[in-house]
Amino acid sequence: MRPLLLSHKRPILFVAALFCFVTGCSTTSENYKSEGEKFLESSDQARIAGYKFSNALCDTPQSIKVGTQYACSATDNDGDSWEFIIEITGDRELTVIKGDVVR
Repeated sequence: MRPLLLSHKRPILFVAALFCFVTGCSTTSENYKSEGEKFLESSDQARIAGYKFSNALCDTPQSIKVGTQYACSATDNDGDSWEFIIEITGDRELTVIKGDVVR
């Protein structure tokens, strides 16, 4: 599924990209925080969103249950700041459900 890009620097909505990670036997909120950051900076996310993100920083999710959402931020390849909402969509799976450039 391709992201909905209304025009340059407009919101990215419902980016259906899954990212599976392996962290060993135990998955914690800290794992989801760090994996969210890696996910935003990944080449897969860049291909889907149309921007390469760096300096990603995510909040620690309150829970690791499916459906939990948490906030992240990152900088795109043009130097603009973005805010994201990431949702835990499965065991060791993340989906970016919203991304907006910060004005």
